[in-house]
Amino acid sequence: MTRFDLAADLDCSAEQAWRLLTDPAVKNEWSTGLTIARDTGGDGRFDRPGATREVKVGLPTRPWVSEVVTHAEEPTQFAYRIYKSSPLLREYTCHVEIEPTAVGCAVRYTVNVDFAPTVGPLVEPRLRRSIERSLEGLSARSKLVQSTPQPLPYRRRRRPSAGGVVALRPELQRYLGHQQLLAEELARDADPKYWFARLCALTTEELLRAIDAGRFSEPEWMLRLACVLHRRHVSTLHAYRSGGAVARSWREAWGTCEENPNPRSFRDVAAGITAACQAHMAEDMPRALAEAYLAVADEGRDYREFRSDYLDVAKVYTTAIDRLCAEMPARVVPRVLRLSGRVLPELRDVLTRHVYDVEGDRLRAFDRGFALACDPADAAHL
Repeated sequence: MTRFDLAADLDCSAEQAWRLLTDPAVKNEWSTGLTIARDTGGDGRFDRPGATREVKVGLPTRPWVSEVVTHAEEPTQFAYRIYKSSPLLREYTCHVEIEPTAVGCAVRYTVNVDFAPTVGPLVEPRLRRSIERSLEGLSARSKLVQSTPQPLPYRRRRRPSAGGVVALRPELQRYLGHQQLLAEELARDADPKYWFARLCALTTEELLRAIDAGRFSEPEWMLRLACVLHRRHVSTLHAYRSGGAVARSWREAWGTCEENPNPRSFRDVAAGITAACQAHMAEDMPRALAEAYLAVADEGRDYREFRSDYLDVAKVYTTAIDRLCAEMPARVVPRVLRLSGRVLPELRDVLTRHVYDVEGDRLRAFDRGFALACDPADAAHL
């Protein structure tokens, strides 16, 4: 991980600097990268947590990247990270601080970036120069600001309570035990649905580890979402095994598992896991997202504020899948996939995207969850 600490002095107020830095249209007047606003965040604004945008960058790895706002305290702090980019860019976060001065304000940029091995030394100097040129443009643009704009009303976000985490973490820990027992039961019965059950348990393990490490800004919400997902998964599997009513996508997914029962065939195993993941994203995830949000809706929260943490779960899933592949017999996992995971995980990610576009399904599930949460008729049937 490489860190850049950069700064610029501006001839405008902190409120004016906030708009220069966070309004995509205004930012395009001074930044070297073209920014296109995509989805609003909290309060329906593009300068609030959960807002997303696409940026055209002058890097050889990929011309466009997708960013999500992770933190906003108008007019002093603004942070975002890249959640979709070239596989060669492993992580990119930026934290901006605006501090009033006697003649205007000072802006400090803190960038943490991590590229794949051998790529960093080639790209990082160019990236730093690009940011430096942008800050020079920002400083010049600040001299043209004529008057202080009236800031929009700012609703301060509720800080996550420790009480919710204390109450929900033991619950998810118990659910993890249930998931592990369920996977063991399916394994004893040589049931091909074992692989997805095991993936669920590994994902919960990694999620708890990430929450304990303080990775998420909304740990209570993440715990609640995971608990809801577990209950839905167990209920669906029980209904299927007992001949009850099950959504079509889940019935087809479990049918795919049972039609491809050969545990020595990676094609069969992957087909079952992929079908179950698709059903999970299409059926369970949107409803779980809406249910988890409605539990805190009366606290004045905005559904879109949780988008950043939700997208960050992608790394949890990736780690869980890596662990699942490591548990498979070596003869099952194709050599190219096994070697790419060891030598260059980014190549492995490119290969797996040809099998299943989980990234696209993840984004669609979030949008569907928002629609469900906003529709009283749909919410009543969650």
